[in-house]
Amino acid sequence: MRVRRPLEFLIPGGFGLSVLACAAVALTLPAPEVVPRAVVMGAVVAAYALWSRSVLAGLATGVMAWCFTTGFLVNAAGELTFTPGDLVRLTAFLALGLGGGVPRAARARRRRTSRQPGQALSRTPVADAS
Repeated sequence: MRVRRPLEFLIPGGFGLSVLACAAVALTLPAPEVVPRAVVMGAVVAAYALWSRSVLAGLATGVMAWCFTTGFLVNAAGELTFTPGDLVRLTAFLALGLGGGVPRAARARRRRTSRQPGQALSRTPVADAS
């Protein structure tokens, strides 16, 4: 049985994970190395999006991770900038966040379209009235 995770918990969970990942990356990877820091934060976004199986939670986590990456891992003073490199990272984080919910949505759509028009929604057999 699959557990449906409520969005009210997934978005704050993504925020908390982004904060913890940013702190861990800042403490473990050297400051001038921007690319490895962004790669680790992107991997965190992708893992959380796959775990949550929610497009909205994945996108929200991608935006939050981008804010922390840009503010604290790229720029030292917590300053958000919108240089071309920052926008590339934002696009990458959004794509990684989107990737977690897309398989779930595709699976649900495939289930809806594979059902025959007269087929019952439940899997229990229905007794004939004849």
